Amino acid sequence: MKVLVVDDEKLKRMTLRDDLRESNYEVTAVDSPLIGLQLLQNEAFDVLVTDLRMPRMHGIDFLKRVKEEYPHITVIVMTAYASVETAVEAMKFGAYNYIKKPFSSEELILMLNKLKALRSRAGAENSSTLLPASGNAEQHSVYYTLIGKSQQIQEIFNLLPTVAQSHSNVLLYGEEGTGKSFLAKTIHLRSSRKHQPYVRLNCAEVPSEVLEQELFGNTSQQGKLQLANRGTLFIANVDAMSLELQAKLLHVLSERTFASASESESPEVALRIIGATRENLKLKTQQGTFLAELYYQLNIIPLFLPPLRERKTDIPMLIDHFLGLFSPRHVVRMHPDAVSQLVAYPWPGNVNELKSIVERLVTMTKGLDITAEDIPLEVKLPAPPQPDETLSPTSFHDIIKSTERELIAWAMKQTKGNKTQAARLLSMKPSTFRDSLAKHKEDIAWEK
Repeated sequence: MKVLVVDDEKLKRMTLRDDLRESNYEVTAVDSPLIGLQLLQNEAFDVLVTDLRMPRMHGIDFLKRVKEEYPHITVIVMTAYASVETAVEAMKFGAYNYIKKPFSSEELILMLNKLKALRSRAGAENSSTLLPASGNAEQHSVYYTLIGKSQQIQEIFNLLPTVAQSHSNVLLYGEEGTGKSFLAKTIHLRSSRKHQPYVRLNCAEVPSEVLEQELFGNTSQQGKLQLANRGTLFIANVDAMSLELQAKLLHVLSERTFASASESESPEVALRIIGATRENLKLKTQQGTFLAELYYQLNIIPLFLPPLRERKTDIPMLIDHFLGLFSPRHVVRMHPDAVSQLVAYPWPGNVNELKSIVERLVTMTKGLDITAEDIPLEVKLPAPPQPDETLSPTSFHDIIKSTERELIAWAMKQTKGNKTQAARLLSMKPSTFRDSLAKHKEDIAWEK
């Protein structure tokens, strides 16, 4: 298993590198996410272990970019500032697990050993390659991205063959984690361009002063447009381009040439662009922040990927799919009450978050039965109420007291008044739970 460690703390970085190598892991250790991104462009890694607090690029931003561009990599975050909030945020953006500093190398090695065992059971192809390049794996990649029976997904199924064989530009709409990058790659692999280059550019992750060079290149290197010629260029977060850069891209698409009109010889533009956005680009054209002409060039074939909360009927199918993906040699069963809890969760991280949760459950659960008690606490808890701006500010103590009361009431309702089960549901000691219940017993009612 090949591991990339990114941490700006030199002693910890070197210690982890040496200890992991002694445990027969192939390890590269660097001190910057920017260097890490450069390495990922040229080398294939199985696992990324990264700190969250680093200069120049925060670990969450690094995590989001890695999962966007290299979704097969398993990410473990390490931080001295660990809390439920930061851990949940990292999980929502695709982290597999987190480990709190200070920790021993043995703790990380144990986590990696479990991952290695999981990959061994699943088989190297299924567990580490989500979008293979050819053969039956192409069909697998489609169903990995779009598995479901909901009307929205079936409509995309029906359109996919026609879209793939077309040479027209495509614009993918959808929230983060809905599978836009997977769908873009699937369209390329099913098209007549599948043996030509597939190049990706995420506009939101590249500094504005660098984005033009990345897209158009310079005298010393080719840009993404030239590299993708005759193939497909996937531009994520296309709305993050400045108006000036939009105008230059529009010129290339309109004139079908990379060079300016004054140059007599230039290669013809023969690429296909698949754009992706979380924004309403039509509205942005009306607001003057996105060029209408470029919008019309890109929006020839629009496809909408719905958030997971709007296609809850697909969640049980996705769960079964991920259970089979992460444990193909063992029949892991998820109890109906556990499935119900996952269906009820709003999934702000969409399919990527569901995949991460199921992988964690398969790895961490003992035996072959996943019950409601195994479901992570952040999934079980009710969504926090949105603050009412018309209300006057309240004290921190009152907020904590109110939240505690709501959680205890919720747990008692879920367990029909069984205090022991309610304490277990909130991962609290029974004695601590009873003390908290006593403080709020006058204000709490639950169904018996």
